[in-house]
Amino acid sequence: MSMHHKILMFFYPIFIIIRKFGIMLQIITPNRLRVLIYHDIPAVEEVNFEAQMRWLTKHWNIVSPSEFEAIMLGKTPLIGDNLLITFDDGLISNRVVAEKILNPLGIKAIFFVISDFVKIETPLASRQFIAKYIIPNSKLSDIPEAWRNMQLSDLSALIEQGHTIGYHTKLHSRLSDCTTGSELEDELISSSKCISTQLGIDINHFAYTFGDIESFSEAALAVAKSNFQFIYSGLRGNNGLGISPLAIRRDGAAYQLNNNEYRIFNNKLLASFLGGFVDFRYKKSKSTLDQWCQ
Repeated sequence: MSMHHKILMFFYPIFIIIRKFGIMLQIITPNRLRVLIYHDIPAVEEVNFEAQMRWLTKHWNIVSPSEFEAIMLGKTPLIGDNLLITFDDGLISNRVVAEKILNPLGIKAIFFVISDFVKIETPLASRQFIAKYIIPNSKLSDIPEAWRNMQLSDLSALIEQGHTIGYHTKLHSRLSDCTTGSELEDELISSSKCISTQLGIDINHFAYTFGDIESFSEAALAVAKSNFQFIYSGLRGNNGLGISPLAIRRDGAAYQLNNNEYRIFNNKLLASFLGGFVDFRYKKSKSTLDQWCQ
């Protein structure tokens, strides 16, 4: 855990007091709509992940993707503390925790998948893809042995269980590096329609890769919005009133060790992020994204 994370947890009680006074003075909204991002949930973290989901259900209203859509489109009022759960990249552990943990708790999530990653059939090829595209410039030895992709059958099972499949590009490409319309079309449109047809569903949710504003572009947004109704960033912030469905904010819920394995944040640190106590760090990036949406 980094030093700034430790500092954030240290000041957490003070932040809570500030927020309460802000709500009393009506300078801070009491209504929140946040979105969490998870990636791989390794077997050693399943117990912690379940405990975190149970903790979140006590303090937040966990909304389904359809409920989230209704709030973002103004069809349902934003009242209280609301939270959507999402997963990026389409790793097999996502299905495991969906069936073992999310389903028994009644939590429905969005799983953002990479279309060419879904096609892979062997564990070795899966890790090779990750080393080349998902964690660029990595060695195969840098990729945890347990990491492999969900296939179409896994996605179909998640759909049957009431979850939602979203799109996460064709090759996990950094869209700001796509300089031509044909490149963007290939990454965002043709491949997404292919997987949509294979699954027999409409895919309305898209999360751009890497999540920072430098990894996206106005040109990429223009192409993406022609095919998707909801577009997700990795910029921390509250959603709801005044936030475009094309500029959805999300909070990372885990960090990576030196061996690339994920560990979820403890509840106090996660509460600090969900409380919006570091949202100011993303103000400029969110302003840029909002301008692109106009």
